[in-house]
Amino acid sequence: MTTDAHSSSVADAMKDKEKRKRGQRRIVWLAPEAMSRYGDASVGSLSARREVNINRTTFIRAPSERCFELIAGQLDETPEWDPTMMWVSPISRKHVRVGSMSRVTFSLDGTREEAVAMIRSFSPNKSILWTSNHSTQLQEEWQLQPEPHGTLVSVTLGYNPKGWFLGRLTDKVIVRNKVEKAMEEMLERLKDRAEARQET
Repeated sequence: MTTDAHSSSVADAMKDKEKRKRGQRRIVWLAPEAMSRYGDASVGSLSARREVNINRTTFIRAPSERCFELIAGQLDETPEWDPTMMWVSPISRKHVRVGSMSRVTFSLDGTREEAVAMIRSFSPNKSILWTSNHSTQLQEEWQLQPEPHGTLVSVTLGYNPKGWFLGRLTDKVIVRNKVEKAMEEMLERLKDRAEARQET
């Protein structure tokens, strides 16, 4: 093969490769900061059901905006009102929005667990949902409903018990009791904090 023929063959191969490249679909990965700040958007699949789901509701004599401000800041800095959250450090630069992530240390049964938590759903002054990537797949979903003299605040905490079958049965009884007490304390503290801010 002559030099000219070889050069022509290489050039043709490069053109074919370029055509194939242009024809391929371009995949763009969006960082959390690129996602929308508002709306009922969600990230990832929320179809995975938690084995244990505990729901609690309380009435807070403060507007939904005040309550939501405290709840939305839960993954921005360590919340004094949540006894299950021991440490929070945001990963995302722009908080709070769908896709925002934080490193968290939490405890459901007295044992410290480290994970990354992400906000999966976010609707200002109405609802917020975040999940963790730990084996328990801890998840908290908050719903706020304005009332004439305050806000009805509901939280559903879901998680998957650790261990095998017998361990899970034990977990469902013993750990659930601890989590229920922690949730009641959490809502009481949130109520005190929101109402105290409202008074000032």
